[in-house]
Amino acid sequence: MLYSLIKLDVYQAFRYNPLVFILLIGYILIFIYNLIFSKKIKLSKRNIYLLLFIVILYGVLRNIPGFTYLKPTTI
Repeated sequence: MLYSLIKLDVYQAFRYNPLVFILLIGYILIFIYNLIFSKKIKLSKRNIYLLLFIVILYGVLRNIPGFTYLKPTTI
């Protein structure tokens, strides 16, 4: 993914790991909200563990043969 980003091939970088892009968009939205409303959104421990669980589950599932649609593709 990083190699694709260095080559400015954002589409292929997204195909390698879409979860990173989804989490990045969420982080940017929280950052903008904090700037606009001067409020701090804090994640509870429960939410942090949930995000960690989702990331680990995604990493495991993409390596199981039944979930080939989660594997990175080439153009």
